[in-house]
Amino acid sequence: MPKRTHSESASPSEPTTIPMKSEPAPKRTKPSPAAPDPSPQLPPWTIFTKWTSSSITRSYPPLPPVLDPALETAALTHSGMRKSPSDPSYERLEWLGDVYLEVVASELIAQTFPTLDPGRCSHYREMLVRNATLGQFSVHYGLDRRANFPAEFGLGGRPRGTKVSQKQRAKALGDIFEAYVGAVVRSDPENGIRRVAEWMKVLWGPVLERQIREEEAGTRVSDQELNPKTRLEQLIGGPGVKIEYKDLPSGGKRDRDTNQELFFVGCFLTGWGETDLQIGYGHALGKKEAGQKAAVKAMENEKLMKKLTEKRNAYRAARAAQVEKAA
Repeated sequence: MPKRTHSESASPSEPTTIPMKSEPAPKRTKPSPAAPDPSPQLPPWTIFTKWTSSSITRSYPPLPPVLDPALETAALTHSGMRKSPSDPSYERLEWLGDVYLEVVASELIAQTFPTLDPGRCSHYREMLVRNATLGQFSVHYGLDRRANFPAEFGLGGRPRGTKVSQKQRAKALGDIFEAYVGAVVRSDPENGIRRVAEWMKVLWGPVLERQIREEEAGTRVSDQELNPKTRLEQLIGGPGVKIEYKDLPSGGKRDRDTNQELFFVGCFLTGWGETDLQIGYGHALGKKEAGQKAAVKAMENEKLMKKLTEKRNAYRAARAAQVEKAA
């Protein structure tokens, strides 16, 4: 029996008949260049326009509809309330909505605050996407009353009261809003993100109103002004003098507004008769800003600054006298 080639091998369930040589192989047809791309296209970043103080309004815009009823039901349904394990629930849509909101918030902040450093951009974004903010939107639009959640969450006036903690309930309210956002986008591949961006721009405007007005008035402290490390170096620096910024234990302390863990940084001096002397400290949501605050703290210590500048001035005077004598 002749050996089968690799191209003729087949599984036992497949027919083993070899095609006649006279039959030409089917030709691959090239796709028509005019055929539409079936995959949804993300809108360009240019759909995001900056906030202006004149456009900020206290009124809530209409709730954008979810164009697919099944997705809307899923967005408001807890996994424990599904009729069947195969039925969709809010978890996947919440995961998607979280990403969409981060993108929209990031773009709006980037457009409105073009010179803001990344650490403060992240701080602003956290103010927008935290559960406390999104949960308020859920309550305003009545998503909590429409949500099909277990009774212990206390959403929508369900019987037997609330058994979960206030923190868990706040997270559930935020998650419901994120899931609804995910449903709006997924139900409208062409314009979903655009609709969400326009909606959230109006909702979020009052949250950052003070920052937006400061940006327009030019009264926001610039990054250069926020960074006093150079001024400290000019004040007490000199040959062989080293100023370092090192991480300090945070003790688990968190920011009051965002609940994010804070960074603590110490300012240390080696020189002018001191070795690794801590002369300041600061805390912030980012290490860079914490270091800047540590430098400010050091310069606020007038007694220490006077002592160190006197040593620096004495060194300079001695050095000048030495140069003059050598000349």
